[in-house]
Amino acid sequence: MIYYVGDIHGRVDDVAAIDRAAIKAGVDIVVQVGDFGIRWAKNCPIVKYFKKRERQQRPGPTWYTCGGNHDNWPEWARLQKEQGNGKMVELAPGCNYVVRGATTKLDGKTHLFFGGAESIDKSLRAEGTTWWAEETPSAAEFQRFFDSLVEDAPEIIITHEAPLCVELNRTGRGTQPTPRNLQNALKHSKHTPERWYFGHHHILQSWVVNNIDFHCCGFHGEYQSSWGGLYDVGPGANQSRLHADADEEPHLDHALQGSQVEAYEEIIELHKTYGGD
Repeated sequence: MIYYVGDIHGRVDDVAAIDRAAIKAGVDIVVQVGDFGIRWAKNCPIVKYFKKRERQQRPGPTWYTCGGNHDNWPEWARLQKEQGNGKMVELAPGCNYVVRGATTKLDGKTHLFFGGAESIDKSLRAEGTTWWAEETPSAAEFQRFFDSLVEDAPEIIITHEAPLCVELNRTGRGTQPTPRNLQNALKHSKHTPERWYFGHHHILQSWVVNNIDFHCCGFHGEYQSSWGGLYDVGPGANQSRLHADADEEPHLDHALQGSQVEAYEEIIELHKTYGGD
């Protein structure tokens, strides 16, 4: 069984809470859909958590992430080169980054990973410190994603952003490279995956589009399960909860509505508080 976990933004308390829930439920795999915040800067609390878990031989699931637009891509690339693995990078004991366009079999299903997206808050960030240009995948990485989609025929796709066929209310999304190229790959491939999990949009919601089950995994302790449940366990959970009344369109709680910029300003403060490594 697998938990598919939303954006964490460096919040180690959410990692610990998800671990506890996974242990209780007998879940041994956690797939995190980017904006993890691990190795954001030095002395990362999440790295310390996983090292302590290993040192104390505590139980816990193995984590896998695709990476998001708010992750330290140069640091992850440095680790990849150091470890010499073109498919998977150990970010901490029991916690792995699956390289863009790589596949791996988890719980009997082939998963295709592809992290990254475009930030709408670059003006609020400092390049090389809180923002990295590598957030947008390269042309070669998009090609590898398409090749893996065609050749490996994955049942499950893990991305940070979603293709454009998933209608999400975000200004300018239709012109951004990542959702457009994901859509192009899906359009030109004859393979149809069963499920597609993503993050980035901070909502916990599911759609069926063109016979694919799409799932946005929330953030700050929210997650979806491989058997179809929606959950939140972290101290910051419920902030993004999206409701749907019977026979009506989904809507956010009135108290939660506001600009994306305000939301990202909060995330920057969380990064300052919780750090990265």
